[in-house]
Amino acid sequence: MAQSTRQQGAGAKLVCLHGFLDNGAAWQPLAAALEAAGYACAALDLAGAGARQAEAGPYTLQRAVDDVLSFIGDGGGPLVLVGHSMGAQIAELAAARLADKVSALVLLTPTPLDGNTLPDEVRAMLRESGGDAAAQQGIRRAFSKNLSEAQLQAATAQNVMMGKDAVRGYYDAFSGGDPAGKEATACTAPVLILGAEEDPVIAPAMVRAIQAERFPGARLAFVAHSGHWPQVEQTAATAEAIAGFLRAAA
Repeated sequence: MAQSTRQQGAGAKLVCLHGFLDNGAAWQPLAAALEAAGYACAALDLAGAGARQAEAGPYTLQRAVDDVLSFIGDGGGPLVLVGHSMGAQIAELAAARLADKVSALVLLTPTPLDGNTLPDEVRAMLRESGGDAAAQQGIRRAFSKNLSEAQLQAATAQNVMMGKDAVRGYYDAFSGGDPAGKEATACTAPVLILGAEEDPVIAPAMVRAIQAERFPGARLAFVAHSGHWPQVEQTAATAEAIAGFLRAAA
């Protein structure tokens, strides 16, 4: 069963989906800021991460989508899906299956749905970092601008970080992508694509290409002074951008 990290507050309900190497706790700062603005937030751990660290694979995008649908269940009103990095791929695929249950979609430093092939040395660094706290901290330092040592330690605690099999599985999943990413999005809800100005992984040019090629009607914005994790690095600015979009969409 998927685990909830936060679920409280009033207003529209946001379901937050974490990316590669992360877990649901990565959303706690942003969830607190959005809940203060009246938006209830919930986050789940994907299999192999956080409270589900010991859960076996397969670690695939479709398995993750199934977990999201199970987490949401049959009840409740319209939802906003918020996905970060690989979680953006999962959010878009889940939105297509949930159809009119989704009132808006937020893609934060999104990995392209058709995949993201990286150079061999980067592939080796990422794919073989499972269960290695020092390696995962090094990746976060390289791909971020403002993560503190305390945040790095929390994200790579032995009892929550992704192990070898999960990291290899999710790396193959996000880098290989999904065939749906070769076509215009099937999501009909309003979409915000939110990049980060100093993200070395999903660079601004890539974010603009995603919007132009697959989401021509989406709102596009960028968070300043942030690397790959704007929800942690620039929490207030990220929350303001999302809340502003949701107010306009409503």
